[in-house]
Amino acid sequence: THVDNEHFILVRRDQLPEGTKVLSSVWSMKRKRRILSREVYKWKARLNAHGGQQEHGINFWETYSPVVNWFSIRLFLVISILRNWETRQIDFVLAFPQADVECDIYMEVPHGFDLNEAKKKFCMKFTKNIYGTKQAGRVGNQQRDKGL
Repeated sequence: THVDNEHFILVRRDQLPEGTKVLSSVWSMKRKRRILSREVYKWKARLNAHGGQQEHGINFWETYSPVVNWFSIRLFLVISILRNWETRQIDFVLAFPQADVECDIYMEVPHGFDLNEAKKKFCMKFTKNIYGTKQAGRVGNQQRDKGL
């Protein structure tokens, strides 16, 4: 999906500005199982950047993202039942990569991308936000606020 939606461009490492930090890539793997039989029915993978390698003031500035606790959710659901309000659940597919990046983020070409011997000569420059970065939640939330 990242390739199809052009979330990154390949950049030669020798063209990067001096002292640019290139983050490691991390694959997050997950097995989805059926509740009763425990049978695996889906294998999922998500490409992440190693956010622990980011430096404040260089790769990110703010990390704050609004959150909600379960008490608040239950309260609003109870009120909506009592007042006969309609509720909806929204699932954002690839929520973070829908937002543009706020600064240049470079990441190593992950395992599984076939560039032959040239893999060490290139890195990925992201044009869209990516999971794993420290500011991903905040930037993604700001983008959703603009669109709603």
